[in-house]
Amino acid sequence: MSNQNAGEMPAASSARGMLCRLFDQDTFTEIDRFAMDGDMPCEAVAGFGLVDGNPAYAFAQDHDVCFGAIGKSQSVKIAKIYALAAQNGAPVVGIFDSDGAKLGEKLDAMYAVSSLLSASNNISGVVPQIALIAGSCVGSAAVIAANADLTVSAGAVDYYLNPGDDNAAVDIAAPDLDAALEQVRKLISLLPSNNLSAAPAYDYDTSAGEFNNAIDAVCAIADTDSSVVLGSGECKTVLARVGGTVCGLVALVGDGGKVSCCDTTRVARFVRMCDSFSVPVISFVDAVGFAGLKCAAKISHAYAEAATAKLTVITGQACGAAYIAVAGLAAGADVVLAWPDAVILPMTPEAAVPVLWKEKLAAVTVPEEREVLFAQYARSEGTAESAAAVGYVTDIVSPAETKTKLVALLDMLAGKRVSRLPKKHSNIVL
Repeated sequence: MSNQNAGEMPAASSARGMLCRLFDQDTFTEIDRFAMDGDMPCEAVAGFGLVDGNPAYAFAQDHDVCFGAIGKSQSVKIAKIYALAAQNGAPVVGIFDSDGAKLGEKLDAMYAVSSLLSASNNISGVVPQIALIAGSCVGSAAVIAANADLTVSAGAVDYYLNPGDDNAAVDIAAPDLDAALEQVRKLISLLPSNNLSAAPAYDYDTSAGEFNNAIDAVCAIADTDSSVVLGSGECKTVLARVGGTVCGLVALVGDGGKVSCCDTTRVARFVRMCDSFSVPVISFVDAVGFAGLKCAAKISHAYAEAATAKLTVITGQACGAAYIAVAGLAAGADVVLAWPDAVILPMTPEAAVPVLWKEKLAAVTVPEEREVLFAQYARSEGTAESAAAVGYVTDIVSPAETKTKLVALLDMLAGKRVSRLPKKHSNIVL
């Protein structure tokens, strides 16, 4: 039996301490604080409070109690947090430090994990879910964490399903717990509280850094100190404010112009998350295609399905599948902007010239002249002006005026509403 006296506050724990550090000072209210698992305290601490003035719910697994193992008692407490978050329309933060299921409970442990996955899935797209990996997050605990919208790691952690696996990728790898908690707080301040509310309003900022390509543009157009870079790869996905409006920013680029399958998966998931909470998506495109068919279908589905405001800026090439899936008005973009030197073609000049300029190519005798011919084809057949002339580009803007134009367009699209055909859900390529 526990030595804890009736009405006595449970002993201090690292889990409780992390929650107190997450929430604004003196706003954390613990729920079920006397819950027990047999003669031991429950393996998780849970409650609610304010994060930069925004209501939020959270739980933290206590690795000091049975290694944070997930059993019946912990499952009941965390499921209550999910339910309260859904009922009250506030984000959920899960701080994970667990070695997996509580094997001593046998089938009860498996049921406990399944019930948490079900609870998490039920509120997916209703309120934001953020997982903070604070130490060990392995086995079934890792599956629950991976189910969140965004994952943040605190320094060197274990985050995998099976022993011997490499650590799973996270959206933000922070150097330590303090930095990880700060990133979680920043994410909560950027995201809407739920799928029916708007993102918090912020002061207007029209300044922009210097940029001349898609990658640099993503962070340069963001308001000062508002960017959170999510994931890693050649493509860039960033949550930030643009002129005070919270947006999802995407730089769609690739090795040799082709976007990798890993990047398309990350971008597609990011776009779907933004759409869940009506966060506008701004895509900067400089690509000619994708590494595979499934990649192209996946990202095309994500963009076409998204009903949030979608703005495209063609910064370099937008050829073939890249234009079809992401950059064009028919792909679902509300507005398509292009920089003056943008190239918009059904296929790359390297692929088109041997077919359409066959005679000119036959007259070329040195490799350098082939490159000149490709550039000539792009200038004559794929200019932004020619695309704008037939209505496939809304406007041509310089890099310097891009942010000002985007801010005005975001204001215009603030009230966007889309009616879809009635259905249970779409069947995205996975």
